[in-house]
Amino acid sequence: MYRNEIRKVIEKVLKGDINKHILMEYLINNFDCEKIYDSNEEVVTDAFFALKHYASGEEDVGEDEWLYFLECLTGRREYNMEEKMSIITESLISRIKP
Repeated sequence: MYRNEIRKVIEKVLKGDINKHILMEYLINNFDCEKIYDSNEEVVTDAFFALKHYASGEEDVGEDEWLYFLECLTGRREYNMEEKMSIITESLISRIKP
């Protein structure tokens, strides 16, 4: 459920084709967050809430995290929360190192 739609939205975010305000409206109008939250697809749930937090300005999601979500959503990689957190940590460290 919603796997393909979320993939398309993440692709638009990566390309810079959608601003945060429009993204938030799109998420609200096109997704049922209760169904996503209750779904058994952890990658869909996590990616959706990453999009919402990114759109609201609560969270800065890096390119590495978006790319990880895309790989998982397309089936090229198995989603694993620990692996995702490791990617986020590595990305943050690389951003603060001179």
